[in-house]
Amino acid sequence: MIFLSGFLVSIVVGYPIWDYFYMKKGNFSDKSRMYLTIIIPQWALVAILFAYWFLTERSFVDLFYVDNPILASHADRMKIIGIGAISTLVVYALIFIYTPKLKQGFLKWMNSQIDAIRFMLPITLKERILFILVAITAGFCEEVVFRSVMLYYFEHLPFEFSIISLIIVLSLLFGIVHLYQGWKGVLGTAYLGGILLYVFLVTGNLWLCILIHFLIDVKFAFTANQKSSSASNKVAV
Repeated sequence: MIFLSGFLVSIVVGYPIWDYFYMKKGNFSDKSRMYLTIIIPQWALVAILFAYWFLTERSFVDLFYVDNPILASHADRMKIIGIGAISTLVVYALIFIYTPKLKQGFLKWMNSQIDAIRFMLPITLKERILFILVAITAGFCEEVVFRSVMLYYFEHLPFEFSIISLIIVLSLLFGIVHLYQGWKGVLGTAYLGGILLYVFLVTGNLWLCILIHFLIDVKFAFTANQKSSSASNKVAV
């Protein structure tokens, strides 16, 4: 547990510090290099984690599956929530189709959220392919660390957390690592982290969380990004 403590603290504290200096001095014009600086360190950290898991004879199956998920009894409720969420999305879609002003307002708000990470978004075909690898990396590595290992770590502490406090704490830690997106980005990713953790607590299947995380990120590989150059110059200054 001493190793895990140092490992997780180094990520939660180290990544925001690294991002701070990178955002001040990073070369945002070379996106291929930027993507590699995201991909390589994350896989390196997961490789170290897997080596520790192997050397301490822990089960790799336990990283990706939980036999008795904490919230398994809520599965039926989750189905109802899912049906309600889909129905709500359908209603909103119909409203947007027949209410142009509301649609424009929503798109304006979405663009303001994307502006915080626009400097990272790909433009060329090569950049889009590399960004797909970024999405795979983030989906796999971040879910292993922030959903599975974090949950394992907090469950083995000498004191207990309630389910609500556990979701809040782990979600905030996930959000803090995305501090480079600003405080709105921290809150947004913390919210997403809470949803993914809840899915893991209900299903006990980390691969489902990895898939959802990947799909959320990979959409940016196909997002139009005409403002990227001006945005990157603005951030670099």
